[in-house]
Amino acid sequence: MHLLLSLFFATVLFAHKSQAATVVTETVGQVAEYVTTSREVQISNVIERILYPAKSAPLELQLDAPEFNSMITSVLLETVVAMEAENFSVATVGDKDVDEAIAKVQKAMAGKSFWTALEVSDLELRRFTKRKFVAKNFLKFKTNSMSGIISDQEAQAYYEKNRLKFGNMPFASFKENIKTFLAQQQLEERLRSWFEVIKRKYRVRNFISG
Repeated sequence: MHLLLSLFFATVLFAHKSQAATVVTETVGQVAEYVTTSREVQISNVIERILYPAKSAPLELQLDAPEFNSMITSVLLETVVAMEAENFSVATVGDKDVDEAIAKVQKAMAGKSFWTALEVSDLELRRFTKRKFVAKNFLKFKTNSMSGIISDQEAQAYYEKNRLKFGNMPFASFKENIKTFLAQQQLEERLRSWFEVIKRKYRVRNFISG
């Protein structure tokens, strides 16, 4: 415990040197007793970008960039969701899926100095990849379980309350769109509440954003 507490207030430097690159690692967050480092955030970001490509999302994050802070939040959330999944023994992941994902990451990053400098062990790559799969599967499970059905009466009430938005068009013209909108809004609120509950449960802390 004393070691963990010391990590909260000190920057831990690892001299991972490859060619001219040096990777500096610092403690950026915590979930329960698990400490998250900036190096782990970089590794997780690479796995995310290769397995779930997004436009204009860089493989290598600058530590002072807004994208890096966003990725810290994502990794902390991923960690806590995976812990909750393991706690309930759900959202298991097959070894074949993990093996295929690892092979894809290794192929994409082969020969890249940035990845080499991170010195990612096979065990780390497997652990972070599996955690990502578990978290995403459990989040999908929770999303399905939280999805509700909006009644015609609820949609009608929203229509009447926001009548100016719809002009002279009748309720029937917007009913299904309103129900879809309200269902999505309800789901987002339920997920947001659930996230806050598990963040408190596992004592999630982001040391960068505060």
